[in-house]
Amino acid sequence: MSRRLATPYRLLLHVYPKGSRRGELADTLLMAAEAGHVRPGLVETLNLLRQGMRARLGRPLSRGVVVLAIFASIFSGFLSASLANRIGWEAAPALPSGAARTQLAEMLTPGLSARWYERSDGPFRNNGGETDAASVSYSTDRTPATEDVDAYLAGLQQRLEAAGWTVTDTYSTSPTDIETGARQNNSQALTARNDALVLSFEDYFDAASAEGGLIVSIYRAEPRWLTGSTLAVGLLGMLAGWLLAGWASRRLEHRPLAAALAATAVIGGLVLLIPAWLLGSLQYLGTLSGTAVPDSPFWRGLVPTDEFGGMAYPAGAAITAAIAVAALCPPRPAPATDPGPASHLTHEANLDQDQK
Repeated sequence: MSRRLATPYRLLLHVYPKGSRRGELADTLLMAAEAGHVRPGLVETLNLLRQGMRARLGRPLSRGVVVLAIFASIFSGFLSASLANRIGWEAAPALPSGAARTQLAEMLTPGLSARWYERSDGPFRNNGGETDAASVSYSTDRTPATEDVDAYLAGLQQRLEAAGWTVTDTYSTSPTDIETGARQNNSQALTARNDALVLSFEDYFDAASAEGGLIVSIYRAEPRWLTGSTLAVGLLGMLAGWLLAGWASRRLEHRPLAAALAATAVIGGLVLLIPAWLLGSLQYLGTLSGTAVPDSPFWRGLVPTDEFGGMAYPAGAAITAAIAVAALCPPRPAPATDPGPASHLTHEANLDQDQK
């Protein structure tokens, strides 16, 4: 068989764990290949990848190890993506300031005096223990023009579209009557975005109250390069999580007590991370779709001071303990077994290849 086919097979078989199995499979595949083939087919490649990733877990009769590896892979991807996203925001463009900020306010609320009250120099800020995205915000007084909420928002939408913005949502912010569900005032909000910024705009008006006015918050939109790098690192993290689970599984395969201890610690740690993962995943889907206001990062549940962040410490400790158990326990060799006729056939095939 030509070396042109042998090379891609041997590269592809690196997906299997180290050992004699790689060489045996390469010999078998080369002998079974049809004449004239120069590379593995697509279906064959996918099948080898699937079988190789399963072989990395060891325990061929266990379904539980596959389920545990899947969850380990998912959470590893989430943690990796979170870390990449947090680091990447440090290189993202800053919020508008100075003349740019003033010009933006004049476009959004022409003729009204803006009272700026919120700004953060970094990409995020601590808001009473919770991690929020940095923003620039201001408010204006209530005027006869803003009291006509429908007309004012319609004019704002026209100005935004003329400036290259896309309005993503308009909705009522009025409280509703508990019994009838009727809105109690005409307060409404609008969200819009362009390539760099996301706008949250609320026109608060209650005819029965003297209070009211406009509340405007401007956030940074996640750059496309940051979204791409977050997803890419997340996929790499999923692969790393699978490989790590496979390494620990094979290392503890013949140590049932240590394996049970490590599995219990991992399961406990992953369960503690479920709230942060679930809420973060749903939030990031909104970010990817462009419908959500990025007022907080999707990984906020991993910050120790956040609502669910307190579970990050015990989760990290449990997962670290499981890895330590696998690392400190030397692998116990599998019981000796008869290699069987398959190995003899492979050995004979190797001799035939050498003779040729």
